[in-house]
Amino acid sequence: MPNLIDRNKCVGCTACVSICPQHCLEILQDEFGFSYPKVKDSGNCVECHLCENVCPVATTAEDPQTIPKAYSAFSLNKDIKANSSSGGIFTELSLAVLKRNGIVYGAAYDENWNVKHIAVEQAEKLYMLQGAKYSESFLDNTFGDIKKHLKNGRLVLFSGTPCQVAGLKAFLSDKYENLICVDFVCHGIPSPMAWSEYIKYQKTTENSKPVRINQRSKDTGWSRYSYSCLIEYDDGTRYSKRNSDDLYMKLYCNDYISRESCSTCNFKGYVRKSDITIGDFWGIWDLDPEMDNGLGTSLVLIHSTRGVHLFHSIADQIKYRTVALEDVVKENPSLLYASPQKRERDEVLNMIKNKRFNELWSLFPVNTSTALPIWKRALRKIKRIIHS
Repeated sequence: MPNLIDRNKCVGCTACVSICPQHCLEILQDEFGFSYPKVKDSGNCVECHLCENVCPVATTAEDPQTIPKAYSAFSLNKDIKANSSSGGIFTELSLAVLKRNGIVYGAAYDENWNVKHIAVEQAEKLYMLQGAKYSESFLDNTFGDIKKHLKNGRLVLFSGTPCQVAGLKAFLSDKYENLICVDFVCHGIPSPMAWSEYIKYQKTTENSKPVRINQRSKDTGWSRYSYSCLIEYDDGTRYSKRNSDDLYMKLYCNDYISRESCSTCNFKGYVRKSDITIGDFWGIWDLDPEMDNGLGTSLVLIHSTRGVHLFHSIADQIKYRTVALEDVVKENPSLLYASPQKRERDEVLNMIKNKRFNELWSLFPVNTSTALPIWKRALRKIKRIIHS
């Protein structure tokens, strides 16, 4: 019988399910939408223990990597930059891979605005992978598909959370030279259930459906955290709020709706399993104003020779400058440190599940920055609501 990692440590990477030769495991979603492995057929188990040994959380082996090179960077293509969360570096890296007949995997919305990993092989479809998605991404058989492409000699770029990258690397075991992994500075993985309920709550009429969602719209800028959350509906209405005034972003940034394992994340630090780490270069406006035009600047960390080669291949399409690591982390603490979940996390998620999303607005007064430690003020209010 497989002895899987404890639930509160599981990152939902699917490595254990993907590696089982007997197909004894499956991925199921819990009440909050998070993915967890489950034994579906113990009778076929041959006690190979591959599912236990592949777990990236249980594996403590360190990659022999050195401290990465750090850069600030952005695409010189205004359209790419405008449609990206920060500086458009992921899109430029992806285009370079596609030009070499490669394939790119990343998170996209499906027709119901759920987040899942998909494969993109044409440049005109890269828009589906652009922009941050604030929900756990469903991986399905992504790892198995990637392995097939790698064995056939195809260049593959995989983009995901640090734990997803670690899971893929553990699943593959072999070091494929035709695999490039890109992770990002991750604050945590939000609940798919909360995301789904948020979209329903924002609907202006009963039958209206979202036709466009951008949680990192630059209509109001990017510098000094000025981006907006935008939802456009098929009835012509739209929802647009600065991130500091949006309930979902408040819940996420204040650690009320993230996956349980995120509060003790094992994949923080300068040294990563990925070849390249990207993220928002928050604070660039003070550090190097010439690298901030208000539309987004990327933080880029290069961890491997493959990462160096790919980054250099896009040098003519971007503007970049070398920066010191200590400057990178000043306003990007999530690069190094996990964010402990709030004590009321389960209660808040249960309220959302029970269609009580609207009651949470009172906990986060408009015009209060998401960076403020509001949880102390909110605790008593939450308890009163829960027990009412």
